Amino acid sequence: MLRYGATKYGTVTVKQNGKKFNIDIRDANCLSAFIYVRKATPEELAENPEGKYFHQLYSFFVDEQHCKNMLKEYGNVLGNDVVGIKLNMAYKESWKLLKYFTKSGYKVTCYEKPEKKKKK
Repeated sequence: MLRYGATKYGTVTVKQNGKKFNIDIRDANCLSAFIYVRKATPEELAENPEGKYFHQLYSFFVDEQHCKNMLKEYGNVLGNDVVGIKLNMAYKESWKLLKYFTKSGYKVTCYEKPEKKKKK
């Protein structure tokens, strides 16, 4: 089972059917998970009043070998809908992802924003 956390490694922007979407790159029990987060519709809120946001799995990378296999087979790791990628280089996983995103030919913007420490 895929489990992901709240830590964001960055964002992928994709364009599908003329619309742009931002997809979170999150920490997970794999190399990374790509999660689309949007506000819940009124119908979804009626079913689950506590869930104000809807999380949908876009993709995930199991490990670096998974990325290598995708590059070899498809020539890129996320498909042709990717418009841009922003990566927070404060995480070691971001450095691994950067390698495969650039090999795929995606435009990647890098920044560094250290994670805030929670006060006890």
